Amino acid sequence: MAILTPLSLADARRIGALYGLEIADVRGLLAGSVNSNFALTLADGRGQAFLRVYEEQQLHAASREAHMLEHLAASGVATPQPLRRRDAASGSEGAAFIAEHAGKPVAVFPWVAGDSICQARVTPDATRRVGAALARVHLVGASFEGANASRFDLDSLDQRLQGLRAPGPAASAGLPASTLPPEVAAAVDELTGRLQRMRAAAPRTSGPETLIHGDLFRDNVLWQDGEISALLDFESASRGSAVFDLAVTMLAWCFGDDLDPDLAAALAAGYTSVRQLSTEERGRIFHESLVAALRFSITRITDFELRPKGSGVYKDFRRFLARQRTLERLGPEGLLALLRV
Repeated sequence: MAILTPLSLADARRIGALYGLEIADVRGLLAGSVNSNFALTLADGRGQAFLRVYEEQQLHAASREAHMLEHLAASGVATPQPLRRRDAASGSEGAAFIAEHAGKPVAVFPWVAGDSICQARVTPDATRRVGAALARVHLVGASFEGANASRFDLDSLDQRLQGLRAPGPAASAGLPASTLPPEVAAAVDELTGRLQRMRAAAPRTSGPETLIHGDLFRDNVLWQDGEISALLDFESASRGSAVFDLAVTMLAWCFGDDLDPDLAAALAAGYTSVRQLSTEERGRIFHESLVAALRFSITRITDFELRPKGSGVYKDFRRFLARQRTLERLGPEGLLALLRV
């Protein structure tokens, strides 16, 4: 991810002062795929802080996210708690946590040490810890009332697929109007068929909802000394199905060349050690796993595949098409047996 909004040392010092921080240096971080992120070096050897410029969210949305993170962190979820502003305006709506830079919302967080891990380093112990951490998000998040509805329900995904058939996406990628690369066009046809089958087979009841992360991939978890030091990037958080969130995490953490049964079973065991799945939720796991694979197949086409090459982070939709095919091969009973729930 490029730094879309530059931040000078003078601007960093101005923002830092709102939070009672004296800034000695600022450094851009090439991390994430949506926002501009910076490491702030604090004066007098006080360590670092993390600054985020929200590139897409408006003030009210960034403020709501900050309130959500405060709620989670204060209740024991391993995520950095945003800093509150110390100036007189901090009592007004949206200003308790959020500053402004270049017309965009800004939040500042404590620096959390840790590293993400590659797929080769994912072990059953790691997925067990991730499952338990996700369950805590769902337990704590159930009492948070300010979350948005999901942007990735089947209707929204269907709209994205329909949009791919319109001239806009192809033209924005420098292609002739209404023309997609053959492999992408074939994938859109395949995904459209899958979505229609999912609609027909969807459970009649939607099940209970809670606050879900929605995007707990490996790069959104920091580790230190074998333990989770932070869950990051709640940008996709919403009200939603806990088992959908568990399915996203399973597909993100437990899939190398194929779905690893030991990793998946450990993820589920870690989750259920903190939050038990209801009979209804167990019955929805297969459907929600298909929806999760569909979501990331589609969004990786719309958000990454059709970008001009070399424009930043690239995430391959083909990986999630492969996950969909694996799930369909397993079937509902095979997936439940693999998860051992």
